[in-house]
Amino acid sequence: MKEATFISLLADDSERLKFRSELVEATLKNPQWVEILLTNMEAIDDVNSNFSARILELACKDKLGLIVPYLDTYCDLLPKVKQGPVIRACAKICELLTLRYFKNHPLPLKERHFEKIIEAGFDWMISDQKTAVKAYTMQTLYLLGLKYDWIHPELVLNIEKDIPTGTTGYVNRGRKIIKAIETKTKFKI
Repeated sequence: MKEATFISLLADDSERLKFRSELVEATLKNPQWVEILLTNMEAIDDVNSNFSARILELACKDKLGLIVPYLDTYCDLLPKVKQGPVIRACAKICELLTLRYFKNHPLPLKERHFEKIIEAGFDWMISDQKTAVKAYTMQTLYLLGLKYDWIHPELVLNIEKDIPTGTTGYVNRGRKIIKAIETKTKFKI
């Protein structure tokens, strides 16, 4: 696939789902196109940002290393995203990054990356987000709490605040995370 075709398919509302797999494959074969996806994601009010975020998420699930050269750009983007589907994709990518980092397959995450992920994570936890965003974020913050002591108490407070009104999925994930924190046992990933 040529770059012009890639860009065109990302913008084509009528053909999005039909070409989703091909766009993910094209991203995997052309890692430099991650920059195109990130640029689209920065267009906060543009519906193309949603689809670009989803393509990036799916590509990162297959090959997380794709995002490594763009970690600064990606992490700087986190506090700017506002659309639900983009936040969901970003929350999942943050979860993938922290899972890899803490499973003894370190990525070159720097202190500033952790700070941006933590800041965005707590913003997502206290705002009105869907269950998937909060579930991914709980996992991310739980893992980062193994590195930064102050995170676990704050995370427990945030989870407990939403348990009375949370969905079944939120409550189940939240209780498991709280139990892992309180008993100092590993949360099964």
